[in-house]
Amino acid sequence: MPEPAGHAAVPRDITPEQPYAAAVRLSRKAQIGVLLAVAALLAAGVVVGPSLLRTRTDPKEEPAAQTLPDGSFRPTPRQWATLTIAPVRQMTFRAAEVTDGKIANDDDLTTPVYSPFTGRVTKLFAKAGDHVERGAPLLAVQATEFVQGLNDLVSAAATLKTARAQLVLAQANEKRQHALFQAQGAAQKDWQQSQVDLATAEGGLRSAEIALAAVRNRLRILGKTDEQIDAMETATDLQRFNPEALVVAPISGTVVQRQVGLGQNIVSQSNGGSTPVFSIGDMSKVWLLANVREIDAPLVHVGDPVEVHVLAWPGRVFNARISYVAPSIDPATHRLPVRAEVDNPDGALKPEMFASFDIITGAGGAAPAVPDGAVVHEGSDAHVWVAHPKDRTIVSRPIRTGRVSDGMVQVTSGLHAGEQVVTRGSLFIDRATTGD
Repeated sequence: MPEPAGHAAVPRDITPEQPYAAAVRLSRKAQIGVLLAVAALLAAGVVVGPSLLRTRTDPKEEPAAQTLPDGSFRPTPRQWATLTIAPVRQMTFRAAEVTDGKIANDDDLTTPVYSPFTGRVTKLFAKAGDHVERGAPLLAVQATEFVQGLNDLVSAAATLKTARAQLVLAQANEKRQHALFQAQGAAQKDWQQSQVDLATAEGGLRSAEIALAAVRNRLRILGKTDEQIDAMETATDLQRFNPEALVVAPISGTVVQRQVGLGQNIVSQSNGGSTPVFSIGDMSKVWLLANVREIDAPLVHVGDPVEVHVLAWPGRVFNARISYVAPSIDPATHRLPVRAEVDNPDGALKPEMFASFDIITGAGGAAPAVPDGAVVHEGSDAHVWVAHPKDRTIVSRPIRTGRVSDGMVQVTSGLHAGEQVVTRGSLFIDRATTGD
């Protein structure tokens, strides 16, 4: 039976149980067309898909920072968020001259200790930083003065003994000659000669006593007691005496410096020694030494209060007063040396510490002030960034600075109290505006 027109021919070997769709076979040309269409769709997905995804996920682009025609600068919202802004404050700054200096020992309370002996150091009893009392031993010296003093003591004692014997003999001779003269058994000149001999013997005894006393005093200076000197004077064996002599502390205080070592040979001051072996000072009070600029010299006077800051104690202020102002300018530095005294009961201030001095020269007055982090220095010039939060713009403004106190900088011109300035991020803004 003929098939209806417009229908595809069904193969003869298809059974009624097989699905009809599985029986339809595409021509080779149709298969190639389908594959090309699928490939085109995939390519379109690769190109269009990411752009659609970006359109959905990318945030809105942030506007760029810009410099406005009036010279102000508008940072990006992200840059603005990183800035710290603070108002200009009105503060009272006392009139003060700021200079640098150092801590030093109070020379009025410091004593250099010189050795009265020449010889080798055999013992050391103190070191720098030790507290010593007056009369405490500092070092022992095998003193050549002791050996010489011991010999002089024995010699002086022997001379005194001889002088006493000569005096006894002269007294007896004078008495005999006097008796003979009275009995007319001797000439007058013989009696007169015996009187001269007696006077000479008396003078010799006096000289021997003085010499012995001088030697004993020298040994006392060497630290020997009267009992020890008496034993030396009558001893027959001098080798048993220790030639060591003690150098003792002349005052009570702290050993500031020790300039001698064990075994070192030292020279006494009387023999030309010029270097002290120890320095002892009272550290409860120290000196503050500073040099004031020549232009500020007329402003500094004895009695002016001083505030001292040291690096070791950044949060602590030491109060003092000027005790000395030099009568002339230092020709080498063209600065005026000044000195202040400060109490140091806890020993916090150490000699040779660097210090900053605020010499208060007047009452001062109120002035605008900004945190020191807000000021950008360029050589001798300075400027700040003034912020306008309403339109989120900032503008650079030159200023003149004055004193610095507690992290705040005095502004003598260029700002008014109440204005807003950038206190953190100023250097970043500088780089952003200059393109660095």
